[in-house]
Formats: sequence, C-alpha cells, structure tokens
Amino acid sequence: MLPVLKSFGSRTSTGDGLAARRAPIPFEHATPVPVDLDEEVLGPGNDLLETLLQRRSSLQYSDDPVRTEVIIHLLRGALRRDSADWGLDDAAGPLEAFVFAFRSEGLEPGIYRVTAQESSFIAPMSALGDVENLGVQREFATAGGIVTVYGGLDRADSWAGSHGYRLCVTRAAMAIYDFHLTFQSHGFVGTLFGGFIAPAVRNLVQSDGVTRHPLISSTYAHPVR
Repeated sequence: MLPVLKSFGSRTSTGDGLAARRAPIPFEHATPVPVDLDEEVLGPGNDLLETLLQRRSSLQYSDDPVRTEVIIHLLRGALRRDSADWGLDDAAGPLEAFVFAFRSEGLEPGIYRVTAQESSFIAPMSALGDVENLGVQREFATAGGIVTVYGGLDRADSWAGSHGYRLCVTRAAMAIYDFHLTFQSHGFVGTLFGGFIAPAVRNLVQSDGVTRHPLISSTYAHPVR
C-alpha cells in the first residue's frame, strides 16, 4: 500500500500525452433542460453546523417523488463551486454529473446530464432497465434517484500523472459532499457510495472509462414519514 500511496505524488503522465485531442462523446440528441430556481423556492435551509450535527447516512427512503429541478439546481451549484475553487477545468478537465431520477416530480423520470454551465435530458426511465443494476446494494434503487459524478481521467493524467488522478478524485468527492450536505440541509436524505456499477449505463452516458469515468455517487430522497 505504501508504494501505491507514494506513487500518487508523481506528476509524470502514464498516458500518451494526447488527451487534449480526445473528448467525451457528445450527446447529440440531448434535450436542454433550463433550470433557474429562485432561492426562495428552496428557502435558506439549515446552516453547515446544524446540517453536520443532524446529517445521517440513510438507506430508508420515502416513496414520494422528488422534484428533479431542485436536484439539478443543487448539483449544478456544487459543480460551479468546484470549477471556481479549483480553477482546473482547462488544465485537468471539468467534472460532470448524471442524475438517474427514478421517482421524479415536475420533470420526466430518466437520466439527466448536469455540468457547471447546463443541464439536459439524456434518456427516459425505460432505458435504464432494472435500476437495481446501478448499485451493489439493492437499497440504492429504492431512493428517489442517484447522482454520480464523472471525471476525465485521461486529461487528469496528462496534466499531472498520478497526482492529477488524485486531484480529480478529490474534486469529485468534494463536489458530491457539497451536493450531499446541501440537499440534507433542505430536508432530503441519502447516502454516499462508491459501489456504482458503471457498465449498467455505459452506453447511455457514453462512458469510455477514460474521457468520462464514474468516480463517486449519492442517493437522494425524501425521508420516511
């Protein structure tokens, strides 16, 4: 383990140095989903200290649908903060996320792509098949939905080798925790997990494991009444 940890400090690229010539496959048939919620719709929520004191990792969820515009709004805010705080989008590539909305209010259930700049509808719920295939625990499929943050490992490695990979994963973890704590501050529940089964949606989200690779996930839902 120690040699592995030590290797994360290396800035020597392990790839061919051509990451700038490769890009994630675009979603040509995606439908733009403009989401511009007034903060008054959500309310102020709890402050960080109160959220941390009350926060729980939950695998028990209400059957009530979740307003997907709210999830997209909060997620885009987290990605915007990642972009602004780290300033690595140009050098190491931006993060992006996908919302797998199982039970949705307002917007159609299905798959939504979210970046710091935009959001779009990718595929309907019917394309997902059995949602239990998305995670190693069946309980994940009982949530209102799952959010997964993706990163470009190719560009991160080309920028700074193993160190670039380490920062890419760190950014993804910070972004998902930002989103997770924010939605918990507004009364939602969920749990973070690393057991997302990428092959279940590889073709739907155009994930090649290089330019677009899943890093960390979170369920979201209303709490059990």
